[in-house]
Amino acid sequence: MNFFQLIYAFIKKNLKSIRETDDPNEKRKQWLQIFFGGVVALGYGAIHLPPNVSIRELIYAVGILLITLYFAFRALKYFKLI
Repeated sequence: MNFFQLIYAFIKKNLKSIRETDDPNEKRKQWLQIFFGGVVALGYGAIHLPPNVSIRELIYAVGILLITLYFAFRALKYFKLI
C-alpha cells in the first residue's frame, strides 16, 4: 500500500463515518474535530513561515500546492488507484 492509498483510506473512513452517523451530536462532534484540526494545521504552518515571505508569495505557493494536488488526484483516478 503506497502513501496515496493510505491517505485515501483515511479520508474515506472518516467521511464515511460522518455520513453513516444519524446522531446529530456525534456528527457535530466529528465536524468540530475536522474544523479544529484544520485550525491547528494552519496555525502550525503559519508559525513555521520564514520571516521574509510576502502575502503574495504565500498565496502563490498555496495555489501551486492546490493545483499540484488536483492533478495528482486526477492522475490517481485515471489509473484507477482511487
